[in-house]
Amino acid sequence: MKLRLRAMHGRLRPVDLLDAPISIGRHPGNALCLQDDRVSRHHCVIEPDDAGGFRIRDLDSRNGIRLNGEPVLHAPLRSGDVLRVGATEFIVEAVDNGLTAEPAPDLDLDRLPSAEAAPAWLKELMRILKDLPPKRDYAERVVLIAADGKTSQVLDAPGEGPSAVKALMRIASKARATDIHVEPKAQAVHVRMRVDGQMVWIAELPPRVGELAVGLIRTACHMKPAARDAVQDGHFSCSLDDRRVEFRVSLTPSVHGQKSVIRILDSRDIPHALDDLGLAPYMLDRIRRTCRQDQGLLLVCGPTGSGKTTTLYNALREIDRHSKNVVTIEDPVEYTLDGTTQLPVDEARGKSFGELLRSVLRQDPDVILVGEIRDEETARTAMQAAMTGHLVFSTVHAKDSIAAVFRLLDLKVEPYLVASSLDLVLAQRLVRVLCDNCKRAVAVTPTESTRMGRFLQSRASLYHPVGCAKCLATGFRGRRAIFELLDVNDELRDVILKEPGIQAMKRVIEQGLFTTLVQSGWRLAADGLTSLDEVDRVAGT
Repeated sequence: MKLRLRAMHGRLRPVDLLDAPISIGRHPGNALCLQDDRVSRHHCVIEPDDAGGFRIRDLDSRNGIRLNGEPVLHAPLRSGDVLRVGATEFIVEAVDNGLTAEPAPDLDLDRLPSAEAAPAWLKELMRILKDLPPKRDYAERVVLIAADGKTSQVLDAPGEGPSAVKALMRIASKARATDIHVEPKAQAVHVRMRVDGQMVWIAELPPRVGELAVGLIRTACHMKPAARDAVQDGHFSCSLDDRRVEFRVSLTPSVHGQKSVIRILDSRDIPHALDDLGLAPYMLDRIRRTCRQDQGLLLVCGPTGSGKTTTLYNALREIDRHSKNVVTIEDPVEYTLDGTTQLPVDEARGKSFGELLRSVLRQDPDVILVGEIRDEETARTAMQAAMTGHLVFSTVHAKDSIAAVFRLLDLKVEPYLVASSLDLVLAQRLVRVLCDNCKRAVAVTPTESTRMGRFLQSRASLYHPVGCAKCLATGFRGRRAIFELLDVNDELRDVILKEPGIQAMKRVIEQGLFTTLVQSGWRLAADGLTSLDEVDRVAGT
């Protein structure tokens, strides 16, 4: 199998990986010349290895290289890897060498011999799959891996159950869904997916097909057949072409049968570096400076599903995890992070956030990630750790950065602890990005102009969602974050120590560089990336 290197953005031509080394750098003599000040003159090289593959090797560059979001000095390259050199991202792709024919997807609508070759429900799933944009390839090969880690060939078997599961997995992969909902009703089984945070209708399946598909998932999770009327949880994996994706399954009895919710944990759908989050430059610089500290507290706030853990993971990636003892406490551990010790919370066995945090402090940690501050014990212990030579990252449920400070005080933590330990509070939300295929420009109204003020940037029009087949009729395709950063300086610490009020804090905050969540959203709306209604839905009061 041949490999090639393709730039994910820009006009660089793809480069086939052959027997000769491929040098990358700013010097014109390199095979790949990148005009980027962050790239060294001779930055890195891709070389054949002894196993018949290829390796990337850093040439003592100034800013290093990242492979799949992780800094590396040398590493093997495989199909699907994402390589970042300076500001340029490359993807390693498999290329057909013309000697062997790859098997075509068995659900390719164009290859059906006639309209009667597939049942109506399957043709509808294939139509959805075909209409979704090809920006991201869907998996042609789906292999099920059961809960015990053993590979199963059940999806290769003919039948409606395997066909339904494969089609749904492929649609979810291409649509970047986070959850699949299979809901039995009186006359049919409804399938919906959570795409970009919202529930989207997918299809209606015959009851027998829904039962076969759920039965296949139950078997993969090794669930007890006799417990069909009980609440059950399980997990399985799928190999989607060249990568493994984890799935968590929850089955709950309903009036017409068991409702199934399948959570998709695909690490390729999330950003892998702070640079990829869309932070304003001053926010990015301030967070990086905090990550270089030996002690302090970085708090991220927002509702469930707003990307808090992803942000903290990327903050951890800024830390040299080989020279630091980094420990995370999570409920649950959803993604693995190399170079860290990850501890799952288990309240039933007495392993709460507070209990695990006290234990971790006896393990000589340098950096601690506490998945969530929920109670007084965890809050007080985390802040004491931040004041005694540890760098602590954590999250709290609060609507904005100011509310996060009051949340800590509401947990009965002494004001001096909050003021002394807290360095940064980052509030965030995820807004949906308008579909480029169908978004529509509408003239700015006087009310919108007055409301947005300078954030409108003199635009004459704003974009609104419409909906088409490429975005599953939602009008949106993808999400990005909006942020609000509260830098806790000495003036703000004085206010916190004196039993603060919201207005007193705002007066201090507004003296510095501060952008609210809504204002961050307005910037995206002015740039045509999202709509005002979407900003109001996500960040409005």
